Amino acid sequence: MFTSSRSRFGRIVLPILCLGCVVEGSAQPPRTQGWMAGVHSGAAAVSFGGDPSDGAALVGARIGHGLNPVVAPYVGVAYAAIDTRGLEAFDSVTFGYVDLGVRLHLARGPRRWVPYGDLALTLWPVTDVIEKDERAADFRSMPILGVGGGLLIYLSESRALDVNVKWGQGTFEDVPAGDVPAHGAHGRPAAPLDVDAASVRLAVGISWWW
Repeated sequence: MFTSSRSRFGRIVLPILCLGCVVEGSAQPPRTQGWMAGVHSGAAAVSFGGDPSDGAALVGARIGHGLNPVVAPYVGVAYAAIDTRGLEAFDSVTFGYVDLGVRLHLARGPRRWVPYGDLALTLWPVTDVIEKDERAADFRSMPILGVGGGLLIYLSESRALDVNVKWGQGTFEDVPAGDVPAHGAHGRPAAPLDVDAASVRLAVGISWWW
């Protein structure tokens, strides 16, 4: 469903993984505790009503704080413009991701590779809806639970390449009815729809601690 996104992501990730293989080990355990920030880019794809969308570029940033070597709450934001195929009324939907989440680091000790789990309550604020090259009415989404994981490849004690994948499923509310006439049989506006949506994000970035 997300073949084009996976292909672009693969061309980014494979060289980075190879780089991680040749980085020498360290006697010092990598940092996962304390203040942390990160930036990333990659690809995103969203299915609307069960139909796939085209993949789109994704950019974002994150800041958090490791309470201990394992648990690290964070706040993250990201942006993507998706060309839709599942919503007949619109050509593209531009929206953001706002994540209120926590990472659970799964490795301890002097290791360069640190896998982690990622849980987040995600908001999808819609910023722009395009229909026939013109801006159309916006709509909103309910908060969703996002799940995922990733791998930190440490370049130093406090700096790491960050490979992440995240999936979430939710609902966009009050979506205009598309091909339904603007007014019903009695001259009343057609009822808006609630459209189920699923999102996959693949990203590579850099994270650092202080």
